[in-house]
Amino acid sequence: MAVFVLVHGMFHGAWSWVRVEDALKARGHSVISRDLAGCGSDRTPVAEVSLDRWVADTVQSFKDIGEPVILVGHSRGGIVISQASEAAADHVAANVYFTALMLPNGLSGFGLAELLAEDGIANPFPIVPRFSEDGAAMLPPENAPDLFYGCCTEADRDWALPQMGPEPIAPSLQPLALTPENYGRVPRFYIAMTEDRTFPLAVQRAMIARAQPIEVTEIVGDHMANMTHAEELADILDEVARRYPAKVAA
Repeated sequence: MAVFVLVHGMFHGAWSWVRVEDALKARGHSVISRDLAGCGSDRTPVAEVSLDRWVADTVQSFKDIGEPVILVGHSRGGIVISQASEAAADHVAANVYFTALMLPNGLSGFGLAELLAEDGIANPFPIVPRFSEDGAAMLPPENAPDLFYGCCTEADRDWALPQMGPEPIAPSLQPLALTPENYGRVPRFYIAMTEDRTFPLAVQRAMIARAQPIEVTEIVGDHMANMTHAEELADILDEVARRYPAKVAA
């Protein structure tokens, strides 16, 4: 079976994947999920956090396991899996973008507005930013309950909200450096959420139109479907694994 590497999104940590992780393991797969530097329970100083650090840590987690993995990025995690597949294309069987940033070479996470402006999509993000005292991190927005957890139960929101934490800004300011020879040869899939308030469907479709993944699946739900639709997500990922089994180089 496959090895999945799950990369969490903005303000979150590996904890946000726990239900998907359990569902994948129940289907016989292995899972690698960790807090990115400066996120979740990781206490790396923000000054040491960069996209390069996130990518290096992610690649280090799977490059020696002996078979190509499937990278799954949620939300901002999309920029991490894109750059990780560029850095270690021989070790990646497929990329799956789960309501995630799927951006072209040269664009940063915070540069998405440039792409959307070409389609006449203005002010796509309903996040009212709040910053740490030093300005190096964004704090979870006050409208997080509605923005992220609109489809969650009250119990799920009460469990998740206290675990949200600051988001280092530097990684999302760094432009992606992607090539057809590496990133371009890794199969890409996109899982779109129709009720997402963080990345509205029009935003997701604008990215999809440019990146042209080989397959797009739309699910009725919002941004944190890894909590509300874990079984459905696991079924989709399981199918990706069956279509793109790991092929270890001779």
